[in-house]
Amino acid sequence: MATKKKTRKQLLKEPDEFISFTGKAITFVTGYQKQISYMLCAIVAIVLIFFGYRFFAQRAETKAFTRLGQTQSKYDTLKKTSSESAAYSQVSEAFQSIIKKYGGNAGGKLARVIYANISFDAQQYEQAITLYKQSLNDFKDDKLVYNMILSNLGHAYQRVEDEQNAAAYFEKAASATDSPIREDALFNLGLMYEKLGEATKSQETLQEILNNHPDSIYFDVVEEELSTLKK
Repeated sequence: MATKKKTRKQLLKEPDEFISFTGKAITFVTGYQKQISYMLCAIVAIVLIFFGYRFFAQRAETKAFTRLGQTQSKYDTLKKTSSESAAYSQVSEAFQSIIKKYGGNAGGKLARVIYANISFDAQQYEQAITLYKQSLNDFKDDKLVYNMILSNLGHAYQRVEDEQNAAAYFEKAASATDSPIREDALFNLGLMYEKLGEATKSQETLQEILNNHPDSIYFDVVEEELSTLKK
C-alpha cells in the first residue's frame, strides 16, 4: 500500500457475532385460567420477538455482504480499465451507503475498513484516517486486523507528513511482538524517528529487525544502513 511497505495483504476476518437466547424455567402453579392465558401469550410473544430478531438480523447481514461483494467486484473491475482514483470515485457512494445502513453489523464493519483501504489507494488520506480510526473499535477483539489497521494509520499519517502521529501508530503496531506486520512497523517507525531527529531511537528500532527478524525483507537494507552509521 505504501511505497516503502514491501508487502501488504488484506487479512480481514469477519468478527464472531452470536445472537443467544436464554430461556428461564417457568413453574406453573395452579391458578386462574385467565392468568395462565396471559402467561402463554407472553411466552409466545417473547419467542416471536426472538426468532423475528434473528431472522431480520441474519437477513440484514446477508444483504450487507451481498452489497459489499457487488461493490468490491465493481471496484476491482474498474481498476483494470482506469486509475484507482477513478475507480474510487465510482464506488465511493455505494460504500458510504453500505456503511450508513449496515455499519453496526459485520458486513458494514468490513465495508468500512475496505473503504478505508480504497481511500488510501486513491490518495484520499484524510478520509482513510477517519475510517481507519472508526475501524479500530470495530476490530478491537481481532488483534491481527487491529494491528494491521494501526500500521495502516501509520502509513496514512506518513503520507500527509505528520511524522508525530505516524510514529505513534507505528509504535502501537510494533508493540505486538507476535504480529506478522511487526517488522514493517519497526522499519517505518525507525524512519519516522529519523525524521523527528531522534537518531538513537531510530538506530535502536532498526536494530530490532536485525536482532529479532533475520528473515525480514528489510534485513539487508537495515544492516547496510546501520553499518554505514557506525563507520
